[in-house]
Amino acid sequence: MNSITLKSHGKINIFLHVLGKRRDGFHELYTLFSKIDTCDIITVERSDRFRITCSNPDIPTDHKNIISRVHNVLREKYRIPQDFSVHIEKNIPDGGGLGGGSSNGAAYLKAVLALTETDMTMENQTEVMAAVGSDTAFFLYDEPMIGEGRGEVLTPYGSLPEAYVLLVNPNVHISTAEVFRSGKLTLTDRAEVNKIRHAEKFDDYSEILFNGLESAVLPYYPVVAHAKGALADYGADFTLMSGSGATVFGLFRSKTGAENARINISQKYPEWRCFLTHII
Repeated sequence: MNSITLKSHGKINIFLHVLGKRRDGFHELYTLFSKIDTCDIITVERSDRFRITCSNPDIPTDHKNIISRVHNVLREKYRIPQDFSVHIEKNIPDGGGLGGGSSNGAAYLKAVLALTETDMTMENQTEVMAAVGSDTAFFLYDEPMIGEGRGEVLTPYGSLPEAYVLLVNPNVHISTAEVFRSGKLTLTDRAEVNKIRHAEKFDDYSEILFNGLESAVLPYYPVVAHAKGALADYGADFTLMSGSGATVFGLFRSKTGAENARINISQKYPEWRCFLTHII
């Protein structure tokens, strides 16, 4: 096998609690990741040199791309000398809080292991991904996961209630690093996250949806707050910002309701990007 094509799914954070700052300068998180059906398409092919191309010209294709960092870890630590050409067909908004870059890195790792027939334990795969980013290891899994530490300490959550998800990206880029440096985060006590119950039915989302980064984003990026309000205005049962933004999402009971909201928001705000998807 000389090439492989994989889906690289985005994610939303059903909840994201910030517990405080760690000694290493990062923040201690308690978050629930869930993949969504919106995805990039990654094609990896054996090559005589390593290179990345992307359908979105705004995405870096040099050493700044997380795929390049994964490639370097595999070469230096795991002695995988083969080079590859990588093409990213980009659908997930860049800098949108949907984990597109992290997902691309995990898809590349899986592709290389398949193409080189390398048997790597999940523990080692997690180490590779944790070495290149904080929330990257989640994308090795195909189920909702609780993320602790920097997001790399993962525990299966179990299934989530079915929901249709309308993503709205108001076409603004937000730096995750700047959000965490802002000093405007809402902190949660450890005892409180221990009380979070498992969501069994759709209405339970009202009790668990939370994002401690909203206080550092919504007052300073009014368009993000406006997008969140638009989702509520057009019928979303619940709304939340994903990750550090700028994408917000609405959860809907019915596909019809979500599709009607997508049409209305797209017509009223043509400069925004709207995606109808679902939790997987």
